[in-house]
Amino acid sequence: MTLTVAAVARRLGVAPATLRTWDRRYGLGPSEHTAGAHRRYSSTDLARLVVMRRLTLEGVAPAEAAALAATTAVADGGFALASVSTIPAAVVEAAAADAAAVAGPEQAAPGRAGGPAADPRAGLAADAGPVAPAGGGTAAAEAAEQADDEADEADDDEPAAPRGLDELQDWAVQSLADRFAEEVRARGAAAAWDAVLGPALTTDDAALHEAVARALALLPTRDDERSVVLAGLDPAPRGPVLVAAAAALAEAGAGARAVGDGVPVRMLAAAVRRARPPAVLLHARAERSPAQVAALAALLAVRPAPLLVLSGPGWPAAVEGCERAASLADAVRRCAAAVHA
Repeated sequence: MTLTVAAVARRLGVAPATLRTWDRRYGLGPSEHTAGAHRRYSSTDLARLVVMRRLTLEGVAPAEAAALAATTAVADGGFALASVSTIPAAVVEAAAADAAAVAGPEQAAPGRAGGPAADPRAGLAADAGPVAPAGGGTAAAEAAEQADDEADEADDDEPAAPRGLDELQDWAVQSLADRFAEEVRARGAAAAWDAVLGPALTTDDAALHEAVARALALLPTRDDERSVVLAGLDPAPRGPVLVAAAAALAEAGAGARAVGDGVPVRMLAAAVRRARPPAVLLHARAERSPAQVAALAALLAVRPAPLLVLSGPGWPAAVEGCERAASLADAVRRCAAAVHA
């Protein structure tokens, strides 16, 4: 199975420009060629992009997500991922399962890739039972789709001007993304999030959501020895805020390691105990119950004790032992101060 850029974009629900960005910045591009030098995505290429998309949605920094996605490999009927200690096992396993789900029956035979590992994050693999290709169409429909893609896309170069409805929509989204990126350059990542990007994500406009994702995907982050741990406590993915926080910390000369969203506090406490960060930023959008707030005791008991900074509207006005930030910019300022103390 090989697919064009347009076909892969439809399967993943992202814009073709996003795929080109991932290719340019991280090398996650098509590896197959056809007559006329058309570059096409193989099953393994697609699996890597699925992992990249899942991890970034879970709040993993794009560079870190790309490093893990690049290790995705088809082996013994499954998808193996290399060890990444800063990403929760559940998140990596979910990404591997997503990758297996796009393989199609011919590569999704039952079994596990790689051998057993002592550490649950080492050599992770997802069971890959027979799964129909994403999109659910027949072979004839797949062939028709690819033929249509080939007619629309002569090569990987971006067109000079929109040529159809899909390209017009993509052009409009990219224009929004460029404006968002300009806001980040003018204000800084955290202030731009508070004023523009965050409010855009409170709408139901898919174009705005995609534009925010594109703008954030281009922001540099860093991972230092004294990196801040970032976590979202909402069960639904709210990854973009963690990407914005990581970029804002990089602007302040501090590193960041995102552990994603929906991670139980007890698991987060274990990760913090191993990483020994100077600060932990916890973001919550949905209102936290008294029991959920009380669960922070597990983090407060970690030694050496990191600074715990709470951001987002889900927290009460004050939580004993924690610092309550009024905005993402405020949260980043407090965390950066702890790093440089």
